[in-house]
Amino acid sequence: MHTRRVSTLTLLRFSLPICAYAFAFSISGNAAAADFFKGESIYKKYCESCHGTRGQGVIGGAPNFTRGQSLMKSDALLYETIVNGKFAMPAFRGVLTEDEFFDVISYIRSFL
Repeated sequence: MHTRRVSTLTLLRFSLPICAYAFAFSISGNAAAADFFKGESIYKKYCESCHGTRGQGVIGGAPNFTRGQSLMKSDALLYETIVNGKFAMPAFRGVLTEDEFFDVISYIRSFL
C-alpha cells in the first residue's frame, strides 16, 4: 500500500480559498437575512444627506448607487466601507451595530 504525503504548503493552498469563501458567504448571508425596513430608517438618519433619498449621490464624491457601480461590490466590501469609512465618508464603527450594517446594505441594494 502506497500512501502519499501532503505538505503543509499544499494543504494551505487548498484550504485558504475555502476559508475565504466561507467567510464571504457568512458575510453575504447576514445581508440576505437583514431587516430592509430598519435599514431604510438607518439610511434616512445617517446616509441620506450625502447619498440622496434613492442613492443618487448628493455631494461630490458620493457614489451614485442608482447606476449600480458601487453596488457591484460584495457585501463584505460594502460592510468594510461603512465600518471604516472612505474618503469623506466617516466611519460608523461604534455608531451602528453589526446587524444594522447589514440592514443598511440590504436597503441600498434596492436602489438598482
